[in-house]
Amino acid sequence: MMTLVILFLLPCAAVSARTRMVPPGHEIVNSRNVEATESQTYSKALTVDGKECQFPFRYGGTVYHRCIQRHSSKPWCSTTHNFDRDYRWGYCVPETNKTSRLFLFPDPCAENPCQNGGLCSSVPRTHSFECSCPEGYTGRLCTEQKCYEEVHHRLYDLGESWGRIHHRNVEQCACANGIIECVRVRYTVCISNPCQNEGVCRLIVSTGEPVCACTPGFSGQHCSLTPDADCYENGAVGYRGTASVTRSGARCLPWSSDLLADELSVENVQDAALLGIGEHAFCRNPDEDTMPWCYTLTNTEISWDYCNIPKCRAALTMSRRVESQDGPLPPAPPPARPRRAPVCGRRHRKRVPRGRILGGHSALPGAHPWVAALYIGTSFCAGTLITSCWLLSAAHCFLGNPLISTVRVVLGAHFFNDTGPNAKSYGIEKYVFPDHFSIFNPTLHDIVLVKLKRQNGRCAKRGQFIQPICLPVRVTFPDYHCCQIMGWGYMYEKAGVYSQHLRVGTVHIFPFEQCSRPDVYGSEVTSNMLCAGSHRCIDACQGDSGGPLDCVKKDVHYLYGIISWGDGCGRNRKPGVYTKVANYIDWIYRIIKRKP
Repeated sequence: MMTLVILFLLPCAAVSARTRMVPPGHEIVNSRNVEATESQTYSKALTVDGKECQFPFRYGGTVYHRCIQRHSSKPWCSTTHNFDRDYRWGYCVPETNKTSRLFLFPDPCAENPCQNGGLCSSVPRTHSFECSCPEGYTGRLCTEQKCYEEVHHRLYDLGESWGRIHHRNVEQCACANGIIECVRVRYTVCISNPCQNEGVCRLIVSTGEPVCACTPGFSGQHCSLTPDADCYENGAVGYRGTASVTRSGARCLPWSSDLLADELSVENVQDAALLGIGEHAFCRNPDEDTMPWCYTLTNTEISWDYCNIPKCRAALTMSRRVESQDGPLPPAPPPARPRRAPVCGRRHRKRVPRGRILGGHSALPGAHPWVAALYIGTSFCAGTLITSCWLLSAAHCFLGNPLISTVRVVLGAHFFNDTGPNAKSYGIEKYVFPDHFSIFNPTLHDIVLVKLKRQNGRCAKRGQFIQPICLPVRVTFPDYHCCQIMGWGYMYEKAGVYSQHLRVGTVHIFPFEQCSRPDVYGSEVTSNMLCAGSHRCIDACQGDSGGPLDCVKKDVHYLYGIISWGDGCGRNRKPGVYTKVANYIDWIYRIIKRKP
């Protein structure tokens, strides 16, 4: 009855041209090759049933480059690049004794036979090796060059063929021995025109492939690129240049990468071509951000950053030109004072989940940066960060008046009982119950304030993975409004173990009259509580007490409720009961000594 966390149901003259490597700063990456060369710790491995591990692979939103033993008694790996999406895996073949193996069989990678920066990896159970080649090279030893097509601004592998319009000739090209070899071919008019920016389309008769002749200033397979663009205009949505490096110097992941399961990508965005994203790693702005950006692989996390592209100064240049021709311009009116943006309840838009599993889904790292994991002695609860030093949780989590030295708070966490690269662990200074809380009736006033202990003079440092949520000051949500609950709790009633990583589910607010019916909870529900649930068995369950009921208004997240109690997990006609945070606003601000 007491604790709840989330339950989830879970004849023509030939024309040839020699290939060249990609120009500096204009790297084109093959979507199948990037994952194999993204990390310098790449190693080949097999599963016990003979399948090849696919490194790196994504699991729980984190990227791994070797077999792992996380949440398993034996090392395992994913047999596709994305376990979160495909759920295909196997136990890894155990390594034999390295000393005896090296004595009998020298390490084939000892002198790295792979050329041009290729990475050598020994093949288990054999005495051979494989090379993982950098972009632009292929072959067993990475000695063969791929072909760089200047018209399309991309690399083609050996044996690949493609059509193009070059010097007004319609050609069929192929990559042979690192050289582009093209022949003129017959063509006809296109039934539909995929060419953008007023490009002209022709259809190759032999293959049925449409090819484009681009107007000046544009290039690419469908005339969607402006390779000479070295800046972005206001809004940046129309940027179609070929920059692929972020401000931090990281290389962009292809928008078609298998590692991007739930993020903005070719796979799950409508009109991807019109937004400029495709099988390339160029900086784009598909979500109307302030400037072009891209996804990156930072350490072991899928991250993102703005690109190293300046803003165009065309408007300023034009105004100076007009002033020089027509005399001085009248003084411009002072800019309007911008409204102060909320400093809470905002998450990076790149962390908004796209894909969903019926009944709930695994959260993306950083998608809910206000969720805290509370380890209280041998028990576990959740909480929600509301300022850099304070978080809210359920009072019943602290029923035994635990010593503050036994309480540990982890912010930015994704995996249960594992801090990970983006998490930060804190001790606490104190916890405060509301005035009318009683251990003899802990479902009443089930809310507690927890103050973090400062480290080097400060509490939580805000970032992409740690942010406070907003409190519902003068903000209400109507009945049946959809909100989200999240936590590491049991995935079904009496599961006995916590979820391996943070999970999220959508519930809607129940009318108070429905929740207080005699056949639901009757008089046990008070005006300081609210109910929320779902007809798809999404609910809170054991271990998520104290976690948030997160409701959104105009892209701002509010802590509308705290997971408190309920009858079982996901039972019919038994929604979860939450502490109504709005009723405790005055008490919260009195304790933390801040004004609403």
